[in-house]
Amino acid sequence: MAEVTKQVSTKVVAERKTEEWPAIGTIVGDASTGEFTFILKSFKSRVGDIVAVPMEVPNDDYSGSQRIIAWGRVLSISRYNPFFPYESAQELTQSGIPLQDTVLSESRDQLESKVLVLGFTTADIQQNLDLYPLTYPIPPAAAVRYPPAAAIRKLLAGGLGGMTPLSIGTLIARGDVPIEIAAQRIASRHLAILAMTGGGKTVAARRVIRGFIEVGYPLVILDPHGDYLGLWEKQKALFPKTAVRLFYPHIVMTHGNKEIVKILISKMTQGLTEPQQECLNWVLSAVESKPGQPVVNYIDLLMVIAGKLASKNADGIEGMAEKGKSFTGPTARAVRRSLEIVRDRLNKMEVSNSRLRQILSDLRFEELPDPEAHPEALVRPQQVSILYLGGYDHLTQSTIVSLLMESLFSHRAELDGRIPPFLTIVEEAHNFIPSSKEGIADTPSLDTLLKVITEGRKFGVGLVLITQRPSRVDETVLSQCNTFLVLRLVNPRDQSYVRAVMENLPESDASRLPGFGPGQGIISGQAVRFPLQVKIKFDEDMVGTRTGDEDFLKQAKDWKPDSREPTRAKAEALGKKLAEMPRRGRR
Repeated sequence: MAEVTKQVSTKVVAERKTEEWPAIGTIVGDASTGEFTFILKSFKSRVGDIVAVPMEVPNDDYSGSQRIIAWGRVLSISRYNPFFPYESAQELTQSGIPLQDTVLSESRDQLESKVLVLGFTTADIQQNLDLYPLTYPIPPAAAVRYPPAAAIRKLLAGGLGGMTPLSIGTLIARGDVPIEIAAQRIASRHLAILAMTGGGKTVAARRVIRGFIEVGYPLVILDPHGDYLGLWEKQKALFPKTAVRLFYPHIVMTHGNKEIVKILISKMTQGLTEPQQECLNWVLSAVESKPGQPVVNYIDLLMVIAGKLASKNADGIEGMAEKGKSFTGPTARAVRRSLEIVRDRLNKMEVSNSRLRQILSDLRFEELPDPEAHPEALVRPQQVSILYLGGYDHLTQSTIVSLLMESLFSHRAELDGRIPPFLTIVEEAHNFIPSSKEGIADTPSLDTLLKVITEGRKFGVGLVLITQRPSRVDETVLSQCNTFLVLRLVNPRDQSYVRAVMENLPESDASRLPGFGPGQGIISGQAVRFPLQVKIKFDEDMVGTRTGDEDFLKQAKDWKPDSREPTRAKAEALGKKLAEMPRRGRR
């Protein structure tokens, strides 16, 4: 009996506390289970706020009723004055008469707020945080109440049961309500961060990265522009227990593995016909490779053999002259030409590597380890591996990303125990997973990342896709992301694309995308309980010395020729040669 009395007493206290929440308006017009409208007191709420409506609904057996709290999010607020008609405004405008000299009222404004119903909880939110869909309509004339921050925090936390929370910021309308996302839902079910340039993509990405670093989760960052080099600069001060390693692309031969040459040809050229492939196999069998040997050096040796075949001068090639002569000259020349294309692109990459080490000499860059032979050097707990891709042409960037992710995903899919689950940050995602409208012929990373995002959940391989042009990203890949963080978007095509991909994005939220400030946006999906308008926390302590707007006017004013001119000239010569290759050599 005492226990029953205690439960009744607890319910009464909870209901009394709910009724003590400030009333900020009254529901008017038609109200349903999905939305309602209320007249708002002046200066008592804003768009994006979470509001509550205590109400009665039928019991499950319809024998009576029970007290619940219906929760909603303010979608819009319109303001009008019923005592100031359009005709009066026209007269005042034309005559120039001050409003105060008339009998018209300027202080009878009404604020009409539209609210999206999020669901309901039991009245005792101290004990039950489950959120259920509302199946009984909101009562007209009911009071709309303004919950305290503690109550909203409890409501939001109810969606993170058993999950590791990552703090990303606060509600736009309430800085006293922190927003947390479920790390597990990002780690394997993928996140898309979408925003125009200057909208806060990198700010949001740093917040997510920081959260995963703090829990020691392995990260691989694909960085085309150096946006994350500051992590290396700040690691000792901010993350003393985490190793931040910087890598530049480098491809070497591994023991007994010559397939890398075939892979590079398939990704960097238009491929080989079956006779040409047979010829390449013969050339590969004629030249031994050494573990750790740069692929570009090995290809030089292959080109010598292919050249001899093309000129019918295969005598003396380890007793294989007769078989070698069976290949026609055009076939051997096509093989040699494909090898030359790959060789020249790799040479250009090495020139870029050299320039990288000179320009960023204050950073400690390492050669990218072979992800097939040494994946553990790239993926391990409490390590962030940043692959810097700045200065490399698009095809080289895409090829390197494809090779890296194929190998790492393969280790996870084969469950060989070499590496743990990990999360990959893909900056400038539209360059690595373009839509078919953008042209995908020179983007080998597309198929690789498509496989990762569709199958990664089973093997603990997650992706965070970041782009300022979502309409240029492959729709299949983007639709596989189960959480979206959409910041400011102005381009109409991008807005329409986001509406199509995010099925649960209300039109009122979509209409706000162009008006968001830096770091403001909407988060929706499995990592949060329901869609929220958020303000991302700006981690100023994570900003590196190279981050920010560059003063090109000052750079032009202070510019002087430097000692790297010979290196630059060599790079330009290689670039010109590569530009001519598709016209002369590709089939």
